[in-house]
Amino acid sequence: MIQQIKRSHKGLLSLTYEYTTLFACMLVMFQAYLIAPLSPSLARDFASPLPALGIPVFAIAFSIAATATAYLKIHVPVRGYLLLSLGSMALGCYLLSISETAFFFLITRALVGFGTGALLPITILHNVCHTKKPKSLERIAPVVFALATGMTFSPSIGGWLNGVFGWRMLYLCLSIICTLFLILCLLKKVEKFIPSGILIENSGDVKSLERNAGFIYSFSFLTGLFHSGVFVWISHYFTVQYRLNESEIATELFIFGFPGFALSFLFHHLQMDKKMITFLYATMGLTILGLLLLWGNLSLGLAECLLAVISIGFGCSQPLFMGLVKLPQERQTLLSPAAHGTGFLFGGYGIGPLVMFALLSINLSTGLLFLISTVAALAYISIRVWKKNGIPANSVFISGK
Repeated sequence: MIQQIKRSHKGLLSLTYEYTTLFACMLVMFQAYLIAPLSPSLARDFASPLPALGIPVFAIAFSIAATATAYLKIHVPVRGYLLLSLGSMALGCYLLSISETAFFFLITRALVGFGTGALLPITILHNVCHTKKPKSLERIAPVVFALATGMTFSPSIGGWLNGVFGWRMLYLCLSIICTLFLILCLLKKVEKFIPSGILIENSGDVKSLERNAGFIYSFSFLTGLFHSGVFVWISHYFTVQYRLNESEIATELFIFGFPGFALSFLFHHLQMDKKMITFLYATMGLTILGLLLLWGNLSLGLAECLLAVISIGFGCSQPLFMGLVKLPQERQTLLSPAAHGTGFLFGGYGIGPLVMFALLSINLSTGLLFLISTVAALAYISIRVWKKNGIPANSVFISGK
């Protein structure tokens, strides 16, 4: 009995260690988007509109740090990046919880972005190269789902709990959670880290992938641009049109985020990812149709249904998550394309709200037109990413030198 308990405890620790990097990535997105619907509360508490820039400041700093990872020639264990990132989030979330000025709040957000930026490229590399499963780029999918989980649920949780506990308490709780994971990481044994220079064995034409890398990076950037921009637009739209409060806005963000997330997960689980390219234009068209219909004078219930339609359409159109990372040429480091892909993705996350704030200062329709144009551009680029660069993920294998 005792031996069985010990084995179960050891297995639980092993499972926790294996997914520590994924949990950390989820926490990065969770703390980043927690304040998505809370601009009124932050503006009131700081007597300044500047905290509305909290997400762009974090995302742009993260993008810069992630891109810089491609040029670092220092071989640091995964554990080292985890300690830096978890430590940055633990300290940063605590400082955010006691912030008294908008300037201090934004500076802290930027520092957390710089402190965590290297985590995502390293996690991609870790998942691909450090697993008992076949060493394939298919292993990137769990990383993307970890990010999507944090981004999907944090705005809703932040909006719902803010009225009960306040955003300061939420950041304090996040600081405690990050500290616990930091302690777990400290207790974890230092694992061998395969050098980032790797060999590629590929049954497809990798040089063709390189020539079309611009499409892949554009796909990453526009995906981030749409997701971050649409959060701002939804918050503004339902505040102006229906006079909803922050908690109710959080519900609208959940209605937008969850259906597409769940459907994408289901497609991946059923291994239908690559078949969805057949329905690309139809699903993108569904998203655009939903956005166009929001232009009308609708009841709240119908507007919420359209949010779910937009979410499902957009979720159907991009289940091929491996497109976030450009495949490297033979003997090129995988870390470099992972870092650049991450930089473009979070660059989109940072610029999206800034563009939307500027457009909403004109009117709602201008912001909506921007979202429709972004989806149309994604449709144009996506078909080229998957048809020109569509090597099955399980045909790409990574091997150490």
